[in-house]
Amino acid sequence: MAREGTLIGDRYRLLGPAGPSTVVWHAQDERLDRIVAVKPLFDEPPAAPAIPAPRAAICDVVDEDSTTYLVLEYPGARTLTELLDEHGTLAPALVARFGARLAAVLAAAHDEGVLHAAVDPDHVVISAEGHAGLVAGASGSRAYHAPEVLDGGFPDFPAEVYSLGATLYAALQGRPGAEHTPAHHPVAEAVLRLLHPNPAARPTMAEAEDLFTSSLPRRPGSRDDGARRTLAGDYRCV
Repeated sequence: MAREGTLIGDRYRLLGPAGPSTVVWHAQDERLDRIVAVKPLFDEPPAAPAIPAPRAAICDVVDEDSTTYLVLEYPGARTLTELLDEHGTLAPALVARFGARLAAVLAAAHDEGVLHAAVDPDHVVISAEGHAGLVAGASGSRAYHAPEVLDGGFPDFPAEVYSLGATLYAALQGRPGAEHTPAHHPVAEAVLRLLHPNPAARPTMAEAEDLFTSSLPRRPGSRDDGARRTLAGDYRCV
């Protein structure tokens, strides 16, 4: 039975289900450093063909433990809002990957004294390779604003850390607020640190990057540079 951390075909590391009540998994392609979707060719039960969505190109077909898996291209050019509308929640390991990349981008902006000012799921875009990025916007949704901003305070760097935390919390729980503590998991604990009600107690964006990078799954015996790593090559399904 597939489970988080299972390596399929000596290449695809399962990160977690792609939403509740689904046979589709998000997985890390450890050869090309990209995110893919993995699903059994036949769902059980009953034994019925599992036909991928038309937009998902088939990258690979893998046999593992008497099960044939389809490896599908990750749906690209979609906002995080659209992914959550489809899946409800995302696997913690995937949230850590997205969090590390987003925090790296925002930390670089903060180093230059620049606020993005619109960090929410509508402004997070996921590429076909499963890489998270940010698009510009006038302002983010109030549901993702820090408490001090909602109270009339001026947005600043700690407030943007909170907005990132609220965005990632929504990815874990399906909603932005922190009224309900997510299940115990290192990624959830990192997200809650970004959501501290006291701005002075929140990590900086660079510290947030380190928190999520340290939560990324690592291949045994290999070095992992997390969000800072860059790889050459064409990541399209071929």
